[in-house]
Amino acid sequence: MDRDEYYSVSEAAKVLGKGERWVRQLASNSVIEGERKEDGWQLLRRSVHEFRDSRPASRGTSEAAEWPPAAREALSKVETLQRELGRLEGRLQITEVAESTLRESLERERERADRLEERAEKLRTELEAERSKGFWARLFGA
Repeated sequence: MDRDEYYSVSEAAKVLGKGERWVRQLASNSVIEGERKEDGWQLLRRSVHEFRDSRPASRGTSEAAEWPPAAREALSKVETLQRELGRLEGRLQITEVAESTLRESLERERERADRLEERAEKLRTELEAERSKGFWARLFGA
């Protein structure tokens, strides 16, 4: 399992703050993108973070009301930072894929340029050979 791209069910449950059974249900219903393997679900990190960020905070109003204002404010900042982290992780993954694709494309173009250079050198050699034949043919009347 590629840890940089996928979460296990237990990891996704921690990110979402829910139980593993609930996360498996989301995956089964294709709410969160993933793939079921022999050893369990592989859930796309991007999909887990998108799902988390799209949901409103599910805090009980009576529980949150009992907290001191500083604690509620700190919780709000933490939630905001978690959402931003999810977005940044998603951007990072996109950037890594784009860079990888560009590197592969650059390598293919370099190989193509090398083949073209080899072909050009071969043609130069053939041209020189033809030119030299013409000189000697004119010189000796062959």
